[in-house]
Amino acid sequence: MLLLGIAAVLSLPSHAAFPDKTVRLIVPYAAGGGTDTIARHLADKLRPRLGQTVIVENKAGADGIIGTDLAAKAAPDGHTYVLVVTSHLVNPFFKKKLPFDTLKDLVGVTRVAVSPMVFVVNAEFPASNPRELALALRKTPSSYGSSESFTRLVGAMYNQRMKLDVTFIPYKGGAPLVTDIAGNSLGYGVTTLLTAKPLIAAGKIKPVGVTSGQRSPLLPQVATMVESGLADMEIYISYSLYAPAKTPREALERMQAEVSAVIHMPEMVETLAAQAATPVGNSVSAFNEAVQKEALFWEKLVKETGIEPE
Repeated sequence: MLLLGIAAVLSLPSHAAFPDKTVRLIVPYAAGGGTDTIARHLADKLRPRLGQTVIVENKAGADGIIGTDLAAKAAPDGHTYVLVVTSHLVNPFFKKKLPFDTLKDLVGVTRVAVSPMVFVVNAEFPASNPRELALALRKTPSSYGSSESFTRLVGAMYNQRMKLDVTFIPYKGGAPLVTDIAGNSLGYGVTTLLTAKPLIAAGKIKPVGVTSGQRSPLLPQVATMVESGLADMEIYISYSLYAPAKTPREALERMQAEVSAVIHMPEMVETLAAQAATPVGNSVSAFNEAVQKEALFWEKLVKETGIEPE
């Protein structure tokens, strides 16, 4: 009986002692951005808790698709994760073909944090809230810009709700977007508070609306889209952690528990707040249920706004 017991222990799958080797945290965006910043702070605090090295790998390109594909195709042993933003759930409706199935090849671990977006215009633009922005845009042909599929869709949603005919201009990053707004060569832009904050502080661009349910503590004078009559425009950019499909449930649960503990540490709360982000850390089950609902929401919105996949 003793020998049988030893044999049973030895035959346990390798993930029983998770983690037992280096943990990879893939960031499918460029180094130095908001997602990368969160990932590196997260990795620093996870190392002692997991008892293993946690490395951050930047694999930027194609609105997060390149790096996410690496994670989707990685061994599902609980040692590879990817931190993505909301574009991850929007990309399937913008692209005719992806190298992976968003909902089948990856499994959710937890939502790390959420942050509202901000609508910004040139400092001299004659509007100070979403309603005034729409009135001004109706008078003169104009344009709007974004640097990813998600923020493009939020802008298209606003245009559709306000019955605006505004030309879309794509950007490869948030920095050139806000620079063009400061230079008065773009009507308005949709971006993160983190990206817009320096030029707002310098008085070169002006915020006219935020997508949070309540006014942001960083911009208390700026109206929300909701209080301006756009009840369904409480929308956040989310920073979410996924793993390859078929990753052992115990590994997902352990990682979720550790990430949730880390993001609610006072110093991590401060780090997130500097990016206008709020920690979440929901359970594996709750997060995956939310993912299914959100995917349906974005699919419906893409159809409503008439954006065609490329």
